[in-house]
Amino acid sequence: MSGAAVVAVVAGALVLAVLVGGALKEPSQSVGYERAIDRSYGAQARLLGGESNRLDEEYQKLLASMAGDDRMTLEEALDTLVRSTASLARAADTAASPAPSGGAGSDVSAAMADRADAMRSLRAAVDGLLGMAPLPAVGAADLSSRISTPRRISPAGAAAKLVQVGTLLERSDRMYAAGRRALRAGPGHARLSSSVWSGRTGTWTSSTARSVVDLLGRSPTLAAVYRVELVAHAVALTPAPVPSSAATSPSPASSPVLVLPPTGRIGVGLVVANDGNVAERGIAVHATLTRKGGVARPGKIRRVALTAGSSVSVTLPPLRVVPGNTYSITVSVDPPVANEGGTQTSDTFFVGVAPPGPPSVSQLLPAKGPRAGGTVVAVLGSGFTWVSGVTFGRVRARFQVVSNSQIDAVAPPGAGTVSVRVTNPGGASAPSAADRFAYGR
Repeated sequence: MSGAAVVAVVAGALVLAVLVGGALKEPSQSVGYERAIDRSYGAQARLLGGESNRLDEEYQKLLASMAGDDRMTLEEALDTLVRSTASLARAADTAASPAPSGGAGSDVSAAMADRADAMRSLRAAVDGLLGMAPLPAVGAADLSSRISTPRRISPAGAAAKLVQVGTLLERSDRMYAAGRRALRAGPGHARLSSSVWSGRTGTWTSSTARSVVDLLGRSPTLAAVYRVELVAHAVALTPAPVPSSAATSPSPASSPVLVLPPTGRIGVGLVVANDGNVAERGIAVHATLTRKGGVARPGKIRRVALTAGSSVSVTLPPLRVVPGNTYSITVSVDPPVANEGGTQTSDTFFVGVAPPGPPSVSQLLPAKGPRAGGTVVAVLGSGFTWVSGVTFGRVRARFQVVSNSQIDAVAPPGAGTVSVRVTNPGGASAPSAADRFAYGR
C-alpha cells in the first residue's frame, strides 16, 4: 500500500474513532472511552506499521544494490524513500489524535519521524559524496529554479551521516517497541505488529560506514559524467534563410553563406542537451556576431538548468544587423563544469542579410527654401528604415529617420532646382517630379 493510501485509510479510521467516542456518551477518562480510542488507534497503527515494514524492505534492497546502480536509478530510489517515510510520519501524527493511553501514539509518531530523518540523512550522505541532487518535481513549471545544486561533502562527512542513519533507526526501533508495549498494556489491549529497521543492517559503525563510502566512491556506474552540448542541427534563425541561400561561400574552405531577407535583427534559437548523468545549473548560452571585416560583438547570455538526460530549447536575445552585410554568428554553450571530451559546445555559421529594395520619394514638404539652406524638409515616401544618406543634388544633407515613410532632412546651401535622393543598402531612389526642391533667393 502506498504512503498516500495509508494516509487515506488512517483518515477514515479517525472519523470512525470520533463516531465511536460520541456514541459511548461517557466522560473522556472512562475506561470504555479509552478502550475504544486504543482499539481505533491500534487499527490505524497496524496499517502504519505494515507500510513501514514495506519501506524497510525497499531500504534493505537499496543498501544491497546501490553500489551497482546508475546515478538516476539511485537518486529515484532515495527520493522515493524520503517522500514515503515523510508521508508516513505525517500519517502517524494524524493517527495519534485523540491520543491513545500510555503515550503509545507519541512513541509511534516519534519512531516514524526518526525513520524519515534517517532516510533524509542517507540521501544527504549519498548525494553529498557523489555530487547528486534530489530530482525536480514532475511537471515543474520553472525547471531552472527547481534543480538543486549538489553540496559536496568529504568521504569522512558522508560516513558520519551514515553513522547518524544507524543511530536514528536504532532509536526509532526502541520508540516503536515502547509504543507497542504501552498500547498492549492499555484498556483496549490493542496489538501492533513488530517493525524493526536496524536489526538486519547491523549497527552503522564508523568502519562499516567507511566501507560503504569507499564502495560507492569506486563504483564505475556512479561516476559523474558531464556532457552538456549544443545540438548543432537544431539551430534556427529568424527570419528564416531563403531556400537557395546555400549557394555561395565566403571562401572555398568555409561554410556556405545563409542569405536572410532584409532585416535589422536576427533571432537565434538553439537546443541544449545534457547527455551526462549530473544535473547542472548555470549553463551559459550565448551568440557572438561578427561583421565581415569588423569586430566581434557578444550577445546577451541566457542561463539554463538541465537534469541528466534532458534538453531545452533556448531563444537568445536578437542580434542587431544592417541589411546588405555579411556576418558570422558563433553560438556557444558554456557548462559550469568541464565536459567530457568529444562534446560539441559551439558552432559558427555565416549569414548574408539581403539589402532592401531601393527607397522611393513621393513628396517634399516644403518643396522650396532659401539658397542659404537650413530648411527642414519632410521627405515622404517608402523604404526609409535603413537609409544611409540623403542628398540635395550632389550635396549630402543631415537627416533623421522618423519612420519607414518619413525622413526629416535639413536642406544644405544650394541654387536652382535639385533632386532629393535617398539611399539605403539596396540603392538610391529613382529621380521623379516628386523629389524636386527649388532654391529661391
